[in-house]
Amino acid sequence: MVKRRAAYAPIVARQGGMMDKVVKSPSGKASSSKSKKVREPGYSRIAHLIREEIFDGRVTAGARLKVSEIAKRYGTSTNPAREALQMLEGEGLVTITPNRGASVREINEEMLQNVFDLRAILWAYIVKSFVEFATPDDITALRRHQEDCEAAVERGDYEAYHKANVAFHDLIVDHHYNSEAVSIIRKHDRWLQALSLSEPLNLAQMRRSSDEHWRIVESVEKGLPEEAARAIEEHLGNAQATFLDRLRRKRRKQPG
Repeated sequence: MVKRRAAYAPIVARQGGMMDKVVKSPSGKASSSKSKKVREPGYSRIAHLIREEIFDGRVTAGARLKVSEIAKRYGTSTNPAREALQMLEGEGLVTITPNRGASVREINEEMLQNVFDLRAILWAYIVKSFVEFATPDDITALRRHQEDCEAAVERGDYEAYHKANVAFHDLIVDHHYNSEAVSIIRKHDRWLQALSLSEPLNLAQMRRSSDEHWRIVESVEKGLPEEAARAIEEHLGNAQATFLDRLRRKRRKQPG
């Protein structure tokens, strides 16, 4: 029987935007050695820009996305443009049809409902593992990210809140052994974050989200996995309602 390693064995830690490899010394203590910062691939940058255009409403549902036009617009060759569209297809934002090319998929309420149903299951599973396997340093870092969220709320600074919020959730999901679950969460994170930035939370929404974070932190600190799962499910339920509201407002703003 193969023994599964701990879900939060510290294989890689993030610090200051760089990747730190964690190496076991002869004494058994972990020491870190920084690797070189990896530059974002060209196709990933192009996908990010197209994603923003979709959620800003500059590119609407059904619009054709031609590889040659994308390459010309972003000053690149056709290969990165093609890979960017394939990346967006994997996220569910673009449909690629043989002999017809790529087009923007409609982001509707049914799609959002399906995504959040799946996220609720995966996040409950992942946060329970975090409670079980997180180190004291992980828990301290989680509280620190939440304190950053709280400080941003007090300043009414959505950009800072968004950054701290991403760090808070990333810490929980990072290093989990189930790479398939993590991959699905990351895939949806990219376009949900783009939608978030296109229409920021108001102060009341930021405050509610921060309060929900505190419940998650307290459950983790007390070692209560089921309570942490309930807290994250409530958090996701409210996030879903917020995203649906954003989607409806965007639809009302569209001409016709």
